[in-house]
Amino acid sequence: MPIPRASTEQSAPARALSLVKNVARAREIFTVIIKNGFLEFLEQVEAPSSFLAKIIPIRVERRTRWQRIRDICEQLGPTFVKIAQVAGTRDDLLPAPLVAEFRELRDRVAPLPWKAMRPVLEEELRGGDAGGLHGHFSEFDEKPVACGSLGQVYRARLAADGAPVAVKIQRPGVRRAMRADFEILAWLAARAHERFPELRAYNLPVVVAETAAGVLQEIDFSIEARNAAHFNAENPFRDVFAPRVYERLSTHRLLVSEWVEGLPPGDPRIPRETAARLAAAGARSVFRQIFLDGFFHADPHTGNLLVTADGRLCMLDWGLAGSLTRRMRYLLADLFSALASQDAEKVLQALLARGVRRRVDRSRLETDIAFVLRRHSNLAREPGEFGRAMLELLRVFGQHGITFARDYTLLAKAVLAIEDSGRRLDPGFDLQAHARHFLGKLRMERWSPRTLLRLGWWGFASNAAQLRDMPGNAGRILEKLEAGELGLNVEHVGMGEFRHTIEVSVNRLVLAVIIAALLIGSSLLARGEADLWRFPPSPGVVGYVLAFTFTLLIIWDILWHGRHK
Repeated sequence: MPIPRASTEQSAPARALSLVKNVARAREIFTVIIKNGFLEFLEQVEAPSSFLAKIIPIRVERRTRWQRIRDICEQLGPTFVKIAQVAGTRDDLLPAPLVAEFRELRDRVAPLPWKAMRPVLEEELRGGDAGGLHGHFSEFDEKPVACGSLGQVYRARLAADGAPVAVKIQRPGVRRAMRADFEILAWLAARAHERFPELRAYNLPVVVAETAAGVLQEIDFSIEARNAAHFNAENPFRDVFAPRVYERLSTHRLLVSEWVEGLPPGDPRIPRETAARLAAAGARSVFRQIFLDGFFHADPHTGNLLVTADGRLCMLDWGLAGSLTRRMRYLLADLFSALASQDAEKVLQALLARGVRRRVDRSRLETDIAFVLRRHSNLAREPGEFGRAMLELLRVFGQHGITFARDYTLLAKAVLAIEDSGRRLDPGFDLQAHARHFLGKLRMERWSPRTLLRLGWWGFASNAAQLRDMPGNAGRILEKLEAGELGLNVEHVGMGEFRHTIEVSVNRLVLAVIIAALLIGSSLLARGEADLWRFPPSPGVVGYVLAFTFTLLIIWDILWHGRHK
């Protein structure tokens, strides 16, 4: 399933085709949007909804615009709930009230019956070793222990050694449903980006594309299996682990992992000493993942953590993980240091050192950064302040047109989640103490002579390669210039509406030519026919009918666009 491109330019035929292919689902989505009072939005983007608007009652009541958007996601089912949950992690790209509403969404998914889920399990098992369900499992509880928008989890026991396992099965048809929903959302986002100047700052096509990437990462269970296996292989802490994955039985629609029994953080049955030790161990693990490994669990909230009977911390659900390059980790260290010292100028310097390509109002940006830092001046004393401060800074950067990779937002969410989980285990949990320890290690790695020599050598080798290739590149440019093959590509920004008008006009002209050809050809064929109204109809009559139909389509199209100018 291809990931939608983050582009605001999409051809009119491609946009129209996405609706034609998914006409039934598009009608359902438009119906729910109209019911919640967004008919004007559909009219502005020229969605085909005029007939629906006449028969669908609008129920706005006393709900805000953001509450109605959340209600739309809930009413459209599991796919849109998952989309909203992932989009709700983009505090830097979406309005704060909308993000707050999306955080209230939970997977309220009724379980599918076993007869609907079993074919998926059998099909995936058939792709591996022979034996099917009873060949691989000696016991299998057909009642799910957990249900989500993407899959359902069952408890079973392996036939080979009797080990208890968790079997996560993807809901049938979820890929096809998501493909249709994302194509329709991409159409709506592109049209809204063109028609609503006030929404362009949020770059909705990019939000839809990045949300699609996040959801598609979760829907491929093989990615979750690889993430968990990678963590276990690189994890140096014995008291923190991820469930073991049985890769031989797992596929992109099936995940078989060890069954882990445990208590959630905050459960009073957990001994106080064990809880305090595991709070520190979990923080050490997450910060090592972030600062040293560059690969981290993006959602370590209390629902994804279990304290086992032998006093270990299990991290569940590795479907969503973040990844940071070396440069991203170094920028992160600068931002953390500036946050801790409450230095707005230092935050701005770290941001500009990142290599911002667009012009920004530095004085205004520094003022906004200082305002955020003043709001979160009690980082050491207030729970959750560190993660919230990071999220607010990302939002300020986005408002100034400086967008960060999605992994930074996932990182801020992870910090917020691990702080909440740590305080549930240990009320005296100090997040910054653990962060400072690994920030020191990252600083030593960053400025060590070995790292500086390696980076210096890489820079020298890269520049030397460019100098070596420069004469050849210059020669090729001169050859193209001499042959008259040197060209200049110019991209017109903001020409989407004009291009759309030209395409509509050309399409009408082509259809008019087809109608004329049909009329001429049908007249020639009908001239020799004795009985035009016989059955089956003569080719001439068929041509007349097609010409009449196409004429009505052109008239309807002209009237539709005329009413929505």
